[in-house]
Amino acid sequence: MYKTFRILLGFAALCITHATQAQLISNTPYSRYGIGEMNDYLGSIRSAGMAGTGISAGNSYQANITNPALLYYNSITNFDISGAGQLKTLKSSTASQRDGNGNLYNLSLVVPISKRWSSAVGVRPLSTINYEINASSAVEGNPLATIERQYTGEGGLSEAYFAHGVRLFGGLTVGGSASYIFGNTISETSSTVVDSEQLTDRTRIVQIDRTTYRDFLFRAGVNYRQKLKDKLFLSAGGTYSFAAKLDAERDITYERRSQDDNLLASPVADEDTLSGTISLPANWRAGISLDNGSNFTVSAEFSTYEWSKFKSFDGRNDNLKDSYRAALGAEYTPNANAIDSYFKRVTYRGGVYYNDTQFQLNGQDIKDKGVTAGFTLPVGRGTIYDLYLMNISLGYGQRGTTDAGLIKEDYFQFGLGFTVNSRWFLKRRME
Repeated sequence: MYKTFRILLGFAALCITHATQAQLISNTPYSRYGIGEMNDYLGSIRSAGMAGTGISAGNSYQANITNPALLYYNSITNFDISGAGQLKTLKSSTASQRDGNGNLYNLSLVVPISKRWSSAVGVRPLSTINYEINASSAVEGNPLATIERQYTGEGGLSEAYFAHGVRLFGGLTVGGSASYIFGNTISETSSTVVDSEQLTDRTRIVQIDRTTYRDFLFRAGVNYRQKLKDKLFLSAGGTYSFAAKLDAERDITYERRSQDDNLLASPVADEDTLSGTISLPANWRAGISLDNGSNFTVSAEFSTYEWSKFKSFDGRNDNLKDSYRAALGAEYTPNANAIDSYFKRVTYRGGVYYNDTQFQLNGQDIKDKGVTAGFTLPVGRGTIYDLYLMNISLGYGQRGTTDAGLIKEDYFQFGLGFTVNSRWFLKRRME
């Protein structure tokens, strides 16, 4: 048992070194605005298979990190590590391209402190910036010349969190978490004049904006579970993420590059490092679920961000609007104790979601909708001391539109994670 934990923790340490990149999505032009794409799935791979629902859907053998109030239901030590990726096709009215990538999704350790109290520590991505946009326009007065512009960006924010969940009385549990937000972004902007009648070296002057972020973010959670009748329970839960101001440092430099992106000389100019803040808006999530206390759960969830209150380093809002997301998910295990069929012990999940995102471009609201599926596969033989699980999530979605000169994204998401449940501090006796 402890050898397994040492191996997993060692692997987790390697993953943490890459967590600051926080890139869970492939190339998307929409991540150019605000702080990029937000991670809507704050839970584990289990939650991703249920369309991100998990605010009110507690589970004894999965990390309940979506809502800290649900940590109470993790009565044995739980270690979870997972990664996720995405394959995507981007389409405009005239062209298309394919892209994809993957990275760390979640790393968490949940430990019960007492019969009423469990705690968790972990690392997960909060937002992602990853885009490359090429555009061209005519030069006024010279129909043979064009201006070619390129905009690229990468990076994002991650959070390292410390959370607690406590049962007060009856089915009422409360929780809270403190997260240290950290990360950096790099955006580059360049333009080149191309004239077919003139021979030029087409040297590019590139502006490079490097910004580093850090500060704290706090969340509160609550959940209430009530028995309605025999083998039917109702749970209602919610979380609130408080608005936060992140300290930021920006460094802008200018470089001279060739068309194949080779540096031709030392930086042309290097501006002084500037200090400032960005304002992250508040966010609340609410969910309701029904379960039979054994092998079936169905959950519905609604969340919203007040992106109209976002302020960037320059004090701009980037034309962001308030967003909302609705999702419905379910999971079912035919028979967790079956010995005649492995597939009866597998947990099957599914879900649907609809997201009116914070992006509004060229008069168009950017919508995001999709379906998900997931599985939990038992690994080896579970005992009263240890239970090993492999979690898989799949999803297909569409975002955006090709109208008004915009981009439509068709994407396929996938995730893979491993969960170890182990009873620590258990005294064993031989008679």
